[in-house]
Amino acid sequence: MITRIRAIGIGLGNPEHLTGQAIRALQTVDVILVPDDGEATEATADLAAARQAICAAFIAADHPYRIVEVPEVVGLGREAGAAPGTAAYGHGGDECAEVVDRYAEVIDGLGAHEQTVGLLDWGDPARHDWAVRVVAALSARLGVEHDVIPGISAPQLLAAAHRIPLGRIGSSIHLTTGQRLVAEYDSALGDVVVVLDEDLHCGDLADLYPNVELCWGAFLGSADEVLVRGRLADVIDEVRRVRAEARRRHGWVIDAYLLRPPGDERGPALPAWPRMESLSDGVVSLRPITAADWAVLLEEHNDEESLRWDFTGEPLTERHARRNAARAPRDWSGGRAARCVIVDEASRAAAGTISAVRMGPPDVALIGYGVLPAFRGRGLATRALTLLADWVMRETPIGRLELGHKIDNVVSGKVATGAGFLAEGVHAGRLRNADGTFSDEVSYARIRASAPGPAAST
Repeated sequence: MITRIRAIGIGLGNPEHLTGQAIRALQTVDVILVPDDGEATEATADLAAARQAICAAFIAADHPYRIVEVPEVVGLGREAGAAPGTAAYGHGGDECAEVVDRYAEVIDGLGAHEQTVGLLDWGDPARHDWAVRVVAALSARLGVEHDVIPGISAPQLLAAAHRIPLGRIGSSIHLTTGQRLVAEYDSALGDVVVVLDEDLHCGDLADLYPNVELCWGAFLGSADEVLVRGRLADVIDEVRRVRAEARRRHGWVIDAYLLRPPGDERGPALPAWPRMESLSDGVVSLRPITAADWAVLLEEHNDEESLRWDFTGEPLTERHARRNAARAPRDWSGGRAARCVIVDEASRAAAGTISAVRMGPPDVALIGYGVLPAFRGRGLATRALTLLADWVMRETPIGRLELGHKIDNVVSGKVATGAGFLAEGVHAGRLRNADGTFSDEVSYARIRASAPGPAAST
């Protein structure tokens, strides 16, 4: 009766890819379960041989074990021409359940002396959703313990083969699939890695991002390893040719590629907002919103007057308030929005919020603000808007600030004109009401040529 299930990463078939931890784990198994797609092909023979070589290299001759094949579930996303056993399990709960059923059925038939079951996973099971979920579900169903032993993954081998780091300082690493690549890709993502992309969707990006560097490789870490590297627009046809040739020669391919934007295309699509500690005119001050300010966002939004002018009239939940506050620093560093708490200097209490959001044409920002009920009628919103507008015009390239309000919200209009914004007109039926109707919007703007407000201290 089994007592433990182990998912063991074995790299891409080279015995030298196993870590010391994986070797020690392999030496404990009594039964090794492997997927069987029912096809006797050169690919299945090659992979079986690689598995056997790994077991022979690291499991002692006096330790009895056996390899048991488990029928693979058909249609779980393995790409055409990809290696058996590399299906992307995890596309749905029903599919995962079917995989678990098949493995559990095989385990139920094991001998009483077979206590440790091993699942040998190509690459690193710790980054394969299907492997981790299947092992965890099996463990829960059978009431036994389980663990996941990491291995060397295709992205690691790819980077090493091309003698490049996987990711660069100050940049991100994004792992995705070929099917999602075109919709997701942006140079701001940093290094983007794709494994098992039969259709080489990266080619669809060649016209839009011709200067992105493509680092491609197949059969990584083996004697059959093939590599191509260069400017995407220049080498994509060569990659197609080399990949097709490798597949004809072997009958299957395990490959991966990395897309790396050139240095002048890295980083966020928008410049980060300048650093702000605090802005003050002696009566009010502004400071960036942090995750701890969620209660201010909750109170400001859920006030009866605020809900009256809201688009939906729906109160903000604590969960969403916490999420919005936690996202504010990221919006700041990502260049999207500078969101601030308005502080009453006399009491040092939070009096409301104000934001500048980049949107529309370049160097244009949209302003939004709200003051808590206890602080209304004292001119704090006008002071806060003046402070923020002066700061934006002084510290950023933004040359136009815009704001608008529903035509009946005259108080908001007084705040705008008091801070030097000029009314530009009325947009008929532009702003949605909570009941589904639409109100006219009065629009205002302040441009760089406008007279600046009172000087602010930082």
